[in-house]
Amino acid sequence: MINKQKVMSIGAHADDIEAASGGTLLKCKKNGYEIVYVMSTNNMSGGTRLLQPDGSIKSLKESNVDMMARRKRECDDAAAMLDTTPIHLDHPQRHYKNENFETLELRYGCSLPEGVSENIPSILTAYEDADSVTRLVDLILEHDPATIFCHGMSSGNIEHLATALLATKAYWQAVDAGYKGSMLHYREDDTAYGPINAKWDTFVDISDYLDERMELLGKHACQMPTAHDPEHGHRLRVMKKGVACGCKAAETFTWVNFDRRVDLDARLQYFSPLQTELFQNSK
Repeated sequence: MINKQKVMSIGAHADDIEAASGGTLLKCKKNGYEIVYVMSTNNMSGGTRLLQPDGSIKSLKESNVDMMARRKRECDDAAAMLDTTPIHLDHPQRHYKNENFETLELRYGCSLPEGVSENIPSILTAYEDADSVTRLVDLILEHDPATIFCHGMSSGNIEHLATALLATKAYWQAVDAGYKGSMLHYREDDTAYGPINAKWDTFVDISDYLDERMELLGKHACQMPTAHDPEHGHRLRVMKKGVACGCKAAETFTWVNFDRRVDLDARLQYFSPLQTELFQNSK
């Protein structure tokens, strides 16, 4: 590479970045990229499952404050494997647990749960909030990544979809401000909206990073306590994609926009390893 470049990955929840782009980020790190790790929600919802010495899984009840702290620590551990630190946008999730561990929904006008800022909108409406969009635009312009990866529009998880809306809106505003990097959406295997959503535009061959990817995913121990299992679903998923892509394991993406940093006729001469691979693997 002529200059050291950055790659940004934006995930809704702790473990999303690793599950959708972990192998790609590890490969990028090996090729000299700096990783920008952005978490959109505050991770106050979800469950905690911990691996026990006898191999069993123990479920814990935790307050939203304890859950946020645990999952952010796990983000720190995962990001450290990528030689970076997380950036938390801290948009509240739509659910949280009260003092009786009952699951409640965050709604307009309700009392905010402990640990949640009153100045940050829920992830479900963040894309409608000008300040939230501008904050992400500023991050993009500050770091100027060669490529941004984030959730796509076909995800079955509403907070993934809301993150895609926020990130994609911020991307186009950054483009209007002069940003020239590319954007791709994660392909998350959700076929609930029809077979078209099982297709992808391009892929990254992560065959040499499969074991390390699962180690990275396992840093989110409360969500992925069995990531070391050779039959783990996230391992089999990228191996299945690898069969379709002609390699052992692959992560797949759809294009939002291409990198416009150089003349496209010269892109294979000047583009970095990631951009070259993405273009060469595009259908």
